[in-house]
Amino acid sequence: MLEIVLKDLKLMFRERTFVSIVFLLVFVASISSVITFGLIMLYNPEYLGYEGKAKVAVVGECSLGDCYDEKTAMELFREGKVDAVLIFSETGRMKYVDVVVPDDEIKAMQVLTYVKKLLVKYEEELRSKLGVPNLQIKAYYNGREIKVPSGSSTVFKFIYLILIPLLSVTTAVVAAGMTIDSVCEEIQMGSLEVLLSTPLSPFRISIAKVLSPVIFSAGLIILWLSLLSLNGVEIHDPVAAFLISLSITAFFIAAGYIMAAKLKDRERTQLFFSIITAGALPLMVTKAASPAVMVGRAAAGSTFNVPIAAGFAFVSFVILAISPFIARMDR
Repeated sequence: MLEIVLKDLKLMFRERTFVSIVFLLVFVASISSVITFGLIMLYNPEYLGYEGKAKVAVVGECSLGDCYDEKTAMELFREGKVDAVLIFSETGRMKYVDVVVPDDEIKAMQVLTYVKKLLVKYEEELRSKLGVPNLQIKAYYNGREIKVPSGSSTVFKFIYLILIPLLSVTTAVVAAGMTIDSVCEEIQMGSLEVLLSTPLSPFRISIAKVLSPVIFSAGLIILWLSLLSLNGVEIHDPVAAFLISLSITAFFIAAGYIMAAKLKDRERTQLFFSIITAGALPLMVTKAASPAVMVGRAAAGSTFNVPIAAGFAFVSFVILAISPFIARMDR
């Protein structure tokens, strides 16, 4: 059985498509700091010390800039002579502001950085005029006041809510795809007949087929967690992050193996698996108790639902363990 495991691990590194995906995972993890820097540079340049400028037409509140009527302001915006339009209105004691920005997302984010400063200034003026105290929240660490950059939440969200869950799910999908290829290749190429002629039973062959991708994915998870740490990303609970991520992989590997052993055809299995995966992915990343989200929460040192995480891990590894009983590799 060990020979089959070693053979499958070697074959995994000969499949160009999967090797390319694995290289991409490792590459993304190894330059995570550069990716984060680029993201912040595009979406929140103020965090990096760059102050954006924009031409703004104001309607209804002339203290903030060049004041126009709404029709003229919108014409200037359509002609590209101003970058944004602020339309102020008042109903009773409530003040409202409509912000018009370009459709281009990157340009809009850059403009909004400048607009935010104007609106903060306007809020302070209103508070002063109405006699409302302007409370300032300060952050302290070890008895010393620290300055928290306004864009720090963007960095945190990108790393722990997008990057780490994405690495976790991608690892699982790659491992499952390798499982499908390995099982279907043995069946379609006729090499299964040779394996069955050896003292190995179909059950032991099936165990080897699910064990290989588990070993591979465990090593890959450790690798990208280590690379993230080397890039300055704090992994507060690496054990929990590793175990939850591995449980996601175990679930996908079990599903891929069962489909491949039952269908016995690579193209049909990959198609069916892709459809199931597409439906399952939103459940993995959209809720606080979703497995991939809990990987990010564990890495961030945030609280997560331990009973749900343990339950999902238990179910995943049980399904993986019984998958050779559900679908054995035979003729």
